[in-house]
Amino acid sequence: MSADQEEVQITAESERLRQIVNNILAIFNEQQITPQEAGTVILALIHRLMGVLQENRELQRAFVASIIDVVNQHLLQSLEDDDPPPCRL
Repeated sequence: MSADQEEVQITAESERLRQIVNNILAIFNEQQITPQEAGTVILALIHRLMGVLQENRELQRAFVASIIDVVNQHLLQSLEDDDPPPCRL
């Protein structure tokens, strides 16, 4: 597969997944799901996926690493946005 074909495939997959995410968010909005409830749903989905990935430890570790990366990026952005006052002696 050429680099161009691979890029087209990745773009198509991204668009397909984006549509799924948008459908889920639309359901959350229709059902008036609170952010806390949405978080619970997401944690339940993660738990289920971890069970499915139990048979493939390498994929499970890669998935966990991606979750950790998302959380770390969020925390870093939060720290940058908070811009604490400078330390004074």
